[in-house]
Amino acid sequence: MKDKELPYLTFKLDLLKTMASKAADNRYGDSIGLRIKELRILRLLHDLPGIAATDLRHKLVLDKTLLSKNLAVLEERGLIARSQDPQDNRLHRLYLTKEGLRAWKEAERIGRALEREMFAELQPEEWQQLHRLLGRALASFASWQGEEA
Repeated sequence: MKDKELPYLTFKLDLLKTMASKAADNRYGDSIGLRIKELRILRLLHDLPGIAATDLRHKLVLDKTLLSKNLAVLEERGLIARSQDPQDNRLHRLYLTKEGLRAWKEAERIGRALEREMFAELQPEEWQQLHRLLGRALASFASWQGEEA
């Protein structure tokens, strides 16, 4: 098939993301009462404890308002805590609480199982290859974006 006959990659990725996110939101919502957008924050706080909200926003590619809403939900539920940066009082550092760590662990268990179910028709080698190709695609896009900026 020629490139002009193929659907746009961005269309396929968006469709897959939308369908997978809806299914995952239902599963996570039923189990731990959180949505994917909130869980992405928990995952990054687990991996990058003490990250500043501004840096978190850039990593998640979210606008300030949406990030603030998601942080408020997590803070109200006692899943995250903020502390002022000792070198810069304008910055707040974000951390998982004990309850946040418990929610993160449960979300990881659910998410890994869900991915195995959703993509069960892919062989392990295909799954690894897909991850490698998507990593390369992200790097290519980041390189292009740097040139465009």
